[in-house]
Amino acid sequence: MTQSRSHGALRSSAQCLLSTLKATGLAAAITAAGATGAFAQTTLTSNSTGTHGGHYYSFWKDSGDASFTLHNGGRYASQWSNSTNNWVGGKGWNPGGAKVVNYEGYYGVSNSQNSYLALYGWTRNPLIEYYVIESYGSYNPSSCNGGTDYGSFQSDGATYNVRRCQRVNQPSIDGTATFYQYFSVRSPKKGFGQISGTITVGNHFNYWASQGLNLGSHDYMVLATEGYQSSGNSDISVSEGSSGGSSSGGSTSSGSSSGSTTSSSGGGGGGITVRARGTNGDERISLRVGGSAVASWTLSTSAQSYSYTGGASGDIQVEFTNDASGRDVILDYIQVNGETRQAEDMEYNTSTYANGECGGGSYSETMHCNGVIGFGDTTDCFSGSCSGSSSTSSSGGGSTSSSSSGGGSSSSGGNCSGYVGITFDDGPGNYTNTLINALKTNNLTPVTWFVQGQYIQGNSSAAQQLMSVGEIQNHSWNHPDMSSYSYSQVVDQISRTTQAIRGVGAPSPTLYRPPYGNNSTAIQQAVQNQGLRYITWDVDSRDWDGASSSQIAAAAGQLQNGQVILMHDHDYHTRTINAIPAIASGLRSRGLCAGRIDPNTGRAVAPSGSTSSSSSGGGSTSSTSSSGGGSSSSSSGGGGSCVCNWWGTTYPICQNSTGWGWENNRSCIGTATCNSQGTGGGGVVCN
Repeated sequence: MTQSRSHGALRSSAQCLLSTLKATGLAAAITAAGATGAFAQTTLTSNSTGTHGGHYYSFWKDSGDASFTLHNGGRYASQWSNSTNNWVGGKGWNPGGAKVVNYEGYYGVSNSQNSYLALYGWTRNPLIEYYVIESYGSYNPSSCNGGTDYGSFQSDGATYNVRRCQRVNQPSIDGTATFYQYFSVRSPKKGFGQISGTITVGNHFNYWASQGLNLGSHDYMVLATEGYQSSGNSDISVSEGSSGGSSSGGSTSSGSSSGSTTSSSGGGGGGITVRARGTNGDERISLRVGGSAVASWTLSTSAQSYSYTGGASGDIQVEFTNDASGRDVILDYIQVNGETRQAEDMEYNTSTYANGECGGGSYSETMHCNGVIGFGDTTDCFSGSCSGSSSTSSSGGGSTSSSSSGGGSSSSGGNCSGYVGITFDDGPGNYTNTLINALKTNNLTPVTWFVQGQYIQGNSSAAQQLMSVGEIQNHSWNHPDMSSYSYSQVVDQISRTTQAIRGVGAPSPTLYRPPYGNNSTAIQQAVQNQGLRYITWDVDSRDWDGASSSQIAAAAGQLQNGQVILMHDHDYHTRTINAIPAIASGLRSRGLCAGRIDPNTGRAVAPSGSTSSSSSGGGSTSSTSSSGGGSSSSSSGGGGSCVCNWWGTTYPICQNSTGWGWENNRSCIGTATCNSQGTGGGGVVCN
């Protein structure tokens, strides 16, 4: 059939206009029953969003006779004829997340009708529209022109084929924007008529993340029916539950909305137990592991233990997602790797209100605001006697370092009361080596380099030097004023620089700093769609404006925990180099240490893998190799189960390179380079 419509996921470019509910302001058109949350059966014939029967719902059509009936709980019914050009509706949650979604009912279409049944949702930062397609009629919604396939994986008894598409200047939950869509399409697709199934959503999120398809903060997620120039009907019930399905992405068990309880042992075998309660009883938290949400729960007012039993590994965060008046989360502890990690012992905290702002405090079990508390890595051992790890192994077996959630170590080897982002723009240049030597001599590492693409392109030796003391990030190709640039012009500046950075063996950047700190809608959209976080600075050293070395050091003296300072690495900034000793001394006197910039928050945090004890005092005694590398360095340095901890981020070990490399479509680090990071960095870590 001809795919020529201007709306809907079932056109050739595979888009669904469920997004127009917010993009066009239709979210305000909530019916009285939906607005009050009444559970009486209600039939909608005009566009509406709201809550009904304890679930979020969305209904949109552009014309015709499509109707949408809200039943109690998670049930909805729909019917439509060819008089309707395009319609879509469903029930689910706001916010969405890594739930286990069960559905059952009737899907009344055929292979000749253009329709689909899918889990559908949105995230922000980055802005992503995602689908898990369970069944479809005459047209596969992921059949977009110019899309990219990302393989397949197993989940819930089926194979899901993954594809990414891009929408340029199209409706979204944030208005007209350019954004990516992620599709998981079930094979074989579910049949028509009576239908039922389970979607372990965390499996999809985990697989997407493994392919570099990251999500942001969750907005709504519904089990949707859509029809385009077709006829049909559906009667679908959706609920949240648990699943025994397995996947290469890891199976999740999120429990019911009231929260499943587990024994107090928790921890071992890849499981994580979260002990928490809410002050109002409807607070929602998500467990994030390795950058992806793997489970989420609605809390009660009494403390409960919530269990995740999948196999996800990496940095652990518990996120509060639906803050509102009267809602707070009391997060007692988590149990992982055979130990209990108390929330009040964790430094990395963006959810506690203190010092006049959300995220202004640390070491608190109260989550006042939407945000996260970080609990370190799944393999970390704060107590020194964890399952599967050894605190004294000379072979590097098991990482025992504290992470960004713990106290960490200062650049000088002492304890840190906070972390700041030391950043340099515009390099590399003729004085970069001198600057790097000053940073090393004064133990002011790690730092963040915002490089120009024209200077880093083909300059592998400079890249190796920059990475010896920190991370390389994106600062445009040639530093133009882009305040009036078009979207495509901005993308060209950013993408060329990212390619140049990767071309010299560095990891793909995660941060973008605009020249002159400029901003515009085109810049914001381009940065987001390139998978980067837009970041400027908290303190301007004014080194670009003729500030003396003492003035630059005085500016650094204004830095507070989590803040970022702007300095420059280029030929005319020798005054900046001369200021490094005073900057390092001043920060050290205030207990502040150089950290890395978290791409999720834009704030400076501890470099994971620091070698001091955690803030809880739990003796994390990481061993150091004789080569002077970081924590738990392996003497063999081989691949296999070993990875490189590079300033808190893990990378595979290169098999064919001693430095930075690119193998198996991923950045990797050779053993020698990995073990050369020095104090505050990391090293080869083997499980």
